[in-house]
Amino acid sequence: MNFAMRLNIFLRSFFLQTGWNYMKYQNVGLTFVMLPFLKKLYENDKDALPSVLTRYLETFNTQPVMASFCFGALAQKEEAVAHAKTLAAFKERVTEWSAVRKSLSITAASIGDRLFWGTLKPLTLLLALFIWLGLGVNFFEGCANQTISTWAAFSAGAAAFSAFNAVALFVKWEGIKISFREDENACFGLTRFDWNKTIYRAKRLGLLAAVGMIVYGLYYYLKDFEEPNAHFYARAAIVLVFVCLSFVTRKLKIANMYLYLAAVVTLNIVCLF
Repeated sequence: MNFAMRLNIFLRSFFLQTGWNYMKYQNVGLTFVMLPFLKKLYENDKDALPSVLTRYLETFNTQPVMASFCFGALAQKEEAVAHAKTLAAFKERVTEWSAVRKSLSITAASIGDRLFWGTLKPLTLLLALFIWLGLGVNFFEGCANQTISTWAAFSAGAAAFSAFNAVALFVKWEGIKISFREDENACFGLTRFDWNKTIYRAKRLGLLAAVGMIVYGLYYYLKDFEEPNAHFYARAAIVLVFVCLSFVTRKLKIANMYLYLAAVVTLNIVCLF
């Protein structure tokens, strides 16, 4: 796979979920992403292309960023299918291709959900909150008494957006290249990274940042030795409720992103009063 083809797949990968459906999930997006590679591979055997596309239109679902490892691995396996010399070899390689599509999509989804949705998104949200504090946006007070500049409002969001996507784009680009070169023994490049250690360290960093934010809030309210007002008790109660809910959602295996979304909405509503 040359640079131009990898770039083509990389750009098309942003449309992976465009054709998402309840029957086969990302199958249309996968076919769209891989179409240039398949056309190039089967340019001398165009009669085989419809049956090849039928295979790609089967059920497929994984985490959108980590899907790049699936693209490279499937391209590698598709080359083996296209170069099969006998019918028996062809059937065997198609079976291997199907097994890779299923197993790798599950593995990539498991890693991607924990890394991007469960760790990186809340971590970049905390980054935005610290930037707002640094720019003088005091969200520990009511919003009505503050004049927030446009620069302050957008800079923190832009920083969080950039930080998240810097990691996502790197994984997308490298994932295609690495997975095309590596084989099953290296899980198509997934074993080159210690994902569990990365996720563990990022979560601990996020936990320290969250504790730091809470400590700063306590300091802000108690620095003048005044009795905490209703705003303090309301925010403290909300934080404790969501901390308790996080243990419940973990037991029930509910995605953390829903809890984070609920927390953001709730805190924004409280901030209005």
